[in-house]
Amino acid sequence: MVDDGYEDVVNIDISSVVIEAMQKKYSNRPHLKYIKMDVRDMSTFETGSFDAVIDKGTLDSLLCVYNSKQNSTKMLEEVSRVLKDEGVYILITYGSPIYRPHLLRESCSWTIKLHVIEKLPSADSSERQSWDLTSPITLDDGGSLETVVGKNADLHYIYVCTKGKSGS
Repeated sequence: MVDDGYEDVVNIDISSVVIEAMQKKYSNRPHLKYIKMDVRDMSTFETGSFDAVIDKGTLDSLLCVYNSKQNSTKMLEEVSRVLKDEGVYILITYGSPIYRPHLLRESCSWTIKLHVIEKLPSADSSERQSWDLTSPITLDDGGSLETVVGKNADLHYIYVCTKGKSGS
């Protein structure tokens, strides 16, 4: 992200081992900050501190442990709190639209768009696999996404959740 011009990238992880490894690995990147923190309690950050939050695996991890519902709800509430009005939470997951949107909606008022990334078959098995990103699919409470995503198990889902304005 720094290579693309982002100047203030904050990374958090509950593991001090991960934080120390990343600080060492990217010590030449002063725009990258690493903080040991539990995503369920980001009280270090003021309300409305961030334009965007990117999650690749954190929510999925919380959903695999004891008290998954409470932990995931607390995380999503904290993400919403630290986002500015109209801020964006980007969730990259294997969690299909059958399971994820209701979690996102229960915790916060989001406008949710879904992108599906599908691995494209390659004629040459030694060739690097490519991925195809769909146009955004607006999620609503009705209809089936099976017609859009099919039954392909080799998919990644990107939920782009936009926070509403305060008081609206």
